[in-house]
Amino acid sequence: MTPMASYLKAPVTITGGSGARLFDEEGTEYLSANAALWNVHCGFDEPRIGDAIREQLDSLPYGTLFRFAHEPALQLARRLVELAPASGLTRVFYGTSGASGVDAALKLARRYQRLVGRPGRASVGALADSYHGTLYGALSVTGEDLGQDEYAVDRSTVVHVPTPLDAETAAAALERLRERADGLAAVIVEPILGSAGVLVPHQDFFTGLGELCRSRDILLIADEVATGFGRTGTMFCSEQFGLEPDLVVLSKGINSGYLPLSAVLVHERVWSAFQEREASLLTGETQAGNPLACAAALATLEVIEDDKLVARAARLGAELSAAITDALPRARGQAREPVGRGLMLGVHLQGSGGLPGMDEVNAVVERFRSLGVIVHPSERGFGLLPPLVVTEDDIGTIAEAAARVFDELDLR
Repeated sequence: MTPMASYLKAPVTITGGSGARLFDEEGTEYLSANAALWNVHCGFDEPRIGDAIREQLDSLPYGTLFRFAHEPALQLARRLVELAPASGLTRVFYGTSGASGVDAALKLARRYQRLVGRPGRASVGALADSYHGTLYGALSVTGEDLGQDEYAVDRSTVVHVPTPLDAETAAAALERLRERADGLAAVIVEPILGSAGVLVPHQDFFTGLGELCRSRDILLIADEVATGFGRTGTMFCSEQFGLEPDLVVLSKGINSGYLPLSAVLVHERVWSAFQEREASLLTGETQAGNPLACAAALATLEVIEDDKLVARAARLGAELSAAITDALPRARGQAREPVGRGLMLGVHLQGSGGLPGMDEVNAVVERFRSLGVIVHPSERGFGLLPPLVVTEDDIGTIAEAAARVFDELDLR
């Protein structure tokens, strides 16, 4: 995902981290306003997570989930079910990344429809600006242009609908899904779209989508890879929109990014369809549910709850949004009010010809870095998704950097 030609012009090697801060090989300090890749919720040196990993390393460093179980995976599954954003999510399937979790969810949904006697339902609905990962299955439902045609990604069974940012587009998207409902196995949505620059779908869409999925037994897949574990000010973003998903894909913040891990929460009726017909989901990975990763996740959940990081994300997210908004006049109409929830915020830029070019976006991101702040680029501007442990002073640092960037904006 890194354009190496650009990177090699000015390579940066990160050598350390503490709290929300990172350090490079020259000793330069940065405030990570993107939590590395939106996943280091608890900071880069949380001792309670490190201690849990070391303790697990001394007892069982690896355990396969092929034909066996291990205690960290069992304990984590129980905790995830307790925290689930909707009733009926009683089972857990482990993977190693958000994309592998999405792949597993797609397989579960399509196989479920065949098991219950609807083999013609193989299509999946998704949003036009969505991002679900770069493995082949995940890439097929990703709406963002990542060169799918160049990799011969088969999207013949994917129904992409307009991203519903207002009531009118929400109605159009729902109508398109209703037209294709007879062939839909599932619809996959990000409660808030991250890679697209942070986009918040209209509530009408989620309300109508829930009604459609329930009435037609179309499985609703919530991709909470980026939004989960407090990022948006609630434990899971689905709660804010009243979504009742049948499958929930989790990763990133699940163990603060310390080790590769993902999980799919599975509704009991989906599990029962497999059990009653003695069917198996023939998919998996060698490192899925690694005990070290699960131990890190258990510790992460304790840190999030003990330190009240969910409420912290809601409070500091509001402060950050307000501070950026206060600085907007300095952008002279070239930056819009932040969008998002909690500590998942996007600032969309506006040139005279519309959206900025990626060269301009990259220049903005690089200017932030020169000011000691790392932000996330998008085709619409930049994202602010810092660790949930950021302080009020950190919020001030981000806002001050944004104000200086706004002063210098000269978009075409």
